[in-house]
Amino acid sequence: MKRSSLALLASLLLSTSALAQEAANAARMYSVRPGDSSLTYRLKHKLHVVEGKARPTEGKARLLPDGTLQVAVRANVADFDSGNSNRDAHMKEVTEATKFPTLEFKGVATGVKVPTAFPSEHAVVLKGQLTFHGVKQTMEVPMKVVFTSAREVSAEGHFQISLESFKVERPSLLMVKVDDALDLVTKFQLLEGT
Repeated sequence: MKRSSLALLASLLLSTSALAQEAANAARMYSVRPGDSSLTYRLKHKLHVVEGKARPTEGKARLLPDGTLQVAVRANVADFDSGNSNRDAHMKEVTEATKFPTLEFKGVATGVKVPTAFPSEHAVVLKGQLTFHGVKQTMEVPMKVVFTSAREVSAEGHFQISLESFKVERPSLLMVKVDDALDLVTKFQLLEGT
């Protein structure tokens, strides 16, 4: 009787250990919380700076056990709001929002591990592809990633694109076009398992 109890206990300990190892080796899946996340564009004109903000419609991050981080984020171009409906209508026109409705980024970073102490901040460079106005371009996006816990992460980034390189006609005001450079600022809140 003692031997069978010991064998059962040993079997339970081994299976618990195997399950713990399997969980440690599993990929972690995070989802962007749209209500707490944003994409903001900034355009400069001689007379003022234009800023529009949208919530991402979809966003996922997958952290593999080897430290590879895979990210995919999408937002609707028509959702960007600058607080001026005429300006927003013109932006939708020049970006052809009905023909090219989404802005998408897919990227990969390496060397990212879930820390053992929180909060923990990491600098990450996502190498990937931005699709905007029907044009795909390879780019690197520097991000500041903060693990507030093992399940909650915030990520902020800032990068610049050329409107002309994405074949977008630069909007104009008083016959003066905005600068070609468009700044994109990303702020994401992510939660594991959602």
